Amino acid sequence: MIRRKQKIIKVGNSAAVIIPSFLLKEGGLKIGDEVIIEARPKYQAFLLKKGGRKNKINLSPEFFNWLEKIEKKYKKTIQELALK
Repeated sequence: MIRRKQKIIKVGNSAAVIIPSFLLKEGGLKIGDEVIIEARPKYQAFLLKKGGRKNKINLSPEFFNWLEKIEKKYKKTIQELALK
């Protein structure tokens, strides 16, 4: 995992975060790519992933049920990791 502290900046009536070029390269992204941003408010986190059909994953409801059980079981640990 690569981490880098960035500041949220104002762009017009919106906000933006500058993504350093080495992180774009590491994530397989380039200028002009479409991305999907998922908010994870519970963990004060966002997930940024490349958009488009080829990356679409169809996950079953059973997977999300399993994920929810794991999330409840390890909630404190996940929150502590998110803060590091």
